[in-house]
This record gives sequence, C-alpha cells and structure tokens, in this order.
Amino acid sequence: MSIDNLDTSKYNIAEHSAASKKYGLMMLAVLLPYYIICIVIYLLQRSYENIFATIFKSTFLLELFILMVCMFIILGVALLLKAVLLSLFSEGKSNSLKFKMIGGVQKPHFYSSEPIKIWQYRICLIVYILLAAILPYIVSLIVGDFMFVLASFIMAYWAGSDIWLLFTLFGKKGGDYIIDFDSVMFYRIYIKKKAGDKNDKVE
Repeated sequence: MSIDNLDTSKYNIAEHSAASKKYGLMMLAVLLPYYIICIVIYLLQRSYENIFATIFKSTFLLELFILMVCMFIILGVALLLKAVLLSLFSEGKSNSLKFKMIGGVQKPHFYSSEPIKIWQYRICLIVYILLAAILPYIVSLIVGDFMFVLASFIMAYWAGSDIWLLFTLFGKKGGDYIIDFDSVMFYRIYIKKKAGDKNDKVE
C-alpha cells in the first residue's frame, strides 16, 4: 500500500534497527548455530575422511571455480524471485521496487518503497532464504561433497540479514504493515491501533 494511501493516524509506528557496527556480531549470532548444526548433520551421514578427501583432491580448484559460478547464479535467481514477489505484493508493482548495493557488507538488496503486509514480507524472506541458504545445503547432503557444504555456508551469509529479519518478525501480526529501506538493518512497522491508543510510536 502506498504511504499516501495509508492512514497513519490509525496506526502506531514501531521502528527497529541495529547499528552497522553490530552487523558482524549479528551475523555470528544468527549463522554460527546454523553452521554447527549443518556440520553435525553432515558428519552423521559422512566421515572426517570425506572432508579431507574433498579438500585435497586434484580437481579442487576446478570444482571451486564451478561452484563459485553456480553460487552467483543461484543467488541471482533467489534475489530476482524476491524482487518479483515484492513487486506482486506492492500496490505500485515494479515502480515501487528499489535496488541498492549495501556498502560495507557488499550485499545486493531489493526493497519496496511502500509498506506491504507482514505476512507478504515473510513470504519474500522465506523464499529467498530457502533458495539462497537451505537448498544449497540440501544439495550438499545429496552430493556428499564437503565443498558444497562450504559453498552453502557462504550463500547462507548472504541470506543472514534476511534470517535475522525473519526472526525479529516472530510474533508480529501478519495483517500489520512493514516497510524496509535501503539498509538491511532498519525497518518500520505500522501496527493497527486498538481502541484507546494515542501514541504514534511504540518500542
């Protein structure tokens, strides 16, 4: 819904952000447990010898190059699909879609310039996370090559901020509105006021 068409007098506004200096710690808190769980699951199916055999085989550099190319392709597809979903959920469609390369972390970021419902935003995040982080790891389990696991970890890093956003939206009402900006660390929620509410902003 366009900001101009959103009657903000009927909503409380909650802003959520994290300082850019804390981005690394946030990524560590989000991804470290995921990495540990993934390695444990992999080792339950394979062995330590499998890991060393993967790293020291003669085709290591060739496989590494092919994986890098595949990673960029999968990340691009995941990002484009997220952009398509954002456009579908936005009143202005593709005209509301914005793109920015986030400085410092060098993360490509699509966002909508207008608020959309939280349940719609969750779908955008989940689809991106599934394609960019979960699917590559599932492939690594099927292939049984630890290089695929490492590649899936790198891709999970790119989805780390989306995972963080999904966690912070836990418990939020799907019918409320959310808008993020040209940053992976800041978003605003418009919460439908209840009878008797007077404050415009909530923590």
